[in-house]
Amino acid sequence: MSRELPTPPVPELARAKGSTVSELTDWFVEYYNRAGAPFNYRIATRAVRSAYKGLHSLPILTASCANDMTLVGRTANAEVIRLAAPLVFARGTQVFDLPRRRFSFGRNRHSAYRVPFFFVENGIIHLYFLQPRKSSGLNIDEFGMIATIMKNYLLDQEFYGHTSDVEFVDVSAPSGASIREVRRYALADLPLWSDRRLTDRLTMIAAALDAVEVGGRIQRNHRARPSPDPEMPLFD
Repeated sequence: MSRELPTPPVPELARAKGSTVSELTDWFVEYYNRAGAPFNYRIATRAVRSAYKGLHSLPILTASCANDMTLVGRTANAEVIRLAAPLVFARGTQVFDLPRRRFSFGRNRHSAYRVPFFFVENGIIHLYFLQPRKSSGLNIDEFGMIATIMKNYLLDQEFYGHTSDVEFVDVSAPSGASIREVRRYALADLPLWSDRRLTDRLTMIAAALDAVEVGGRIQRNHRARPSPDPEMPLFD
């Protein structure tokens, strides 16, 4: 029996492990059956957005974490804010958004970009992306896949003829470590994928997602997608 499942966001497509459709199918089965975390990083993401809009005060930014209902959520979001927000302190940036849209691939697949905002600095348009997970963070090649999608389907299409870049901020703990570290990447720092490699990978991912939906191996019930955040139209 076929079962329609929500398509994972772009960062999860990049994170997917496997060199064959069968291996990718197994990875996505585990992904869909995995219990969700008791919190998310939306509070930290919104706070970092506020920092890029000019709110350069850590006490005020971290105060928003009190809205999280869990201690682990409050702690994790505050850690992310303390690492990511100061990167913009003393800089002059202007935040803006594009209308809501999703990344299209495969047969009627639409994936959330997880882009909380764009900003302009010194006449250059930057796409911002935050990797807030402490563990199981993205590796540099996975960042390269995400950057290639963002460049090809957002920057090059929406800002053709303008100077543009990305600002990817990773606040995960390095492999084997227990303490978060902050790392920042621009396009020049990342291994962008060729068109052929990206197309081939997305074709395999789409085939794996199709196989998951008809395979009858998903045990968990999935709630409807949350309503898009009007302040971050390219996030959901």
